[in-house]
Amino acid sequence: MKVIQVELKNYNRRADDSVSFRCDSLLELSSKEIGDIDSYRGSVGFIVLTDSTVGNEVKVDIDEIIKNLPENDAIDNYKSPSKRFRDILWRLLEQDLGRKPEKEEFVDYYKREYDKISEHYKDKFDEEME
Repeated sequence: MKVIQVELKNYNRRADDSVSFRCDSLLELSSKEIGDIDSYRGSVGFIVLTDSTVGNEVKVDIDEIIKNLPENDAIDNYKSPSKRFRDILWRLLEQDLGRKPEKEEFVDYYKREYDKISEHYKDKFDEEME
């Protein structure tokens, strides 16, 4: 877990009603700290918003916040859409082969299936769109 004090600068609503946030750290970060942050890419996180303005000291009990988070399977078992898709294709290939696929087998299978799905949706374009 990494805790960084930030200032909320902006947010954008997305088409699926999720929200992207843009924050700036309130403290300078070392290259090592930035490397630590980079290791969290793709991980699930939480933003705790306070009503305090920048410059005011904020006392936040992280343990209390974590203890009171609502249970949420989507968070506990989060997978990105592309990871879910890969896992589904892996299980299908495993089922077809009757064994765990080799890495090279899966790479080939993934590409073939991805191409099939792409072609399926491209075929739905109107002729003037192609």
